[in-house]
This record gives sequence, C-alpha cells and structure tokens, in this order.
Amino acid sequence: MSSGSSLPVDKHDIVALEGVTKRFPGVVANDSVDLAIRPGEVHVLLGENGAGKSTLIGMLSGLQQPDEGRILVDGEPIAITSPRHALALGIGTVFQHVMLVPTLTVAQNLLLGGPWWQRPKT
Repeated sequence: MSSGSSLPVDKHDIVALEGVTKRFPGVVANDSVDLAIRPGEVHVLLGENGAGKSTLIGMLSGLQQPDEGRILVDGEPIAITSPRHALALGIGTVFQHVMLVPTLTVAQNLLLGGPWWQRPKT
C-alpha cells in the first residue's frame, strides 16, 4: 500500500501517518503511507488481498510497529505499543471477522469492548 501525495499534518488531525513504511521478508506491505484523519471523518481501507490493509491497521492498533515514518495522535508523535495503548489513545479497531457472543444482544456485544466511542480527555 502506498500513497500518492504527502499530506501536511494539521493540528486538527486526530491521527496522522507520515511516511509510514512496513516491510516483511521479501515484501513491502506499506510504502511511505501518509494519512490524516480529522474529527467527523469516516475512512474505509479497500484493496486486494496482500495490499497492506491489515498491516496498516495493525500499526494503528499497536499490533505492529512501522519500520519507517511516524504516527501522530493529536499532533504528537507516538509509538503505539499495544492494542490496550491504542484504545487508551482513542483508537479502536473493528476486524473483518467479527467474533460475537451469540447469547448476548447486539448492545451487550458492543459493550464488551468498553467505551470505544469516547476519546480520552486531554
């Protein structure tokens, strides 16, 4: 996955990626990705198998670290070290293979993840 242009980081960006690159043996999964997410926006990652979507989400959710570039939260560079850390920063992940508890209601299943809809107060 690569981006075509460099986005300037804005102080209003909730999350921003600058030149984020992730390599695995024999493949570059993400190549210098720039992305800015602002309040009220919704983003979708769409692409073929092997395009780097899961790798990018893995870095935003603290499952993997970028080899190059940086991730900024509220304009500050940060290393997201774990999914728990990502949640504390207000970054939640919804994976494509949903694991629901069949005996719970939809609302109860949503509540299992904690207050994902609330950003931490700074």
